[in-house]
Amino acid sequence: MEIYQGAFLIIAVLSMVMLIMAVKTNSNLIMNFVIRSISGSLLIWGVNLWLESGGYPLGVGLNAVSVLTSGILGFPGVILLFGIKIYSML
Repeated sequence: MEIYQGAFLIIAVLSMVMLIMAVKTNSNLIMNFVIRSISGSLLIWGVNLWLESGGYPLGVGLNAVSVLTSGILGFPGVILLFGIKIYSML
């Protein structure tokens, strides 16, 4: 039984070290995604306000899908969301 506990402890420690190294190397990707998500959400909110003040009913909702789209695709993703909204209005 002690052999299994020792092997489990070694595997657990190695897994934690690998996880820490993965997070360390991918921290730029995570920060890039977060920054694009926040800036895309602010852009959607601002364009929605601008369109609403002009009287155009083309507002894109701020939800998980739109935030993920702007986070993954960036500015082109925001344009894509508004393009889909315009296409659905036709």
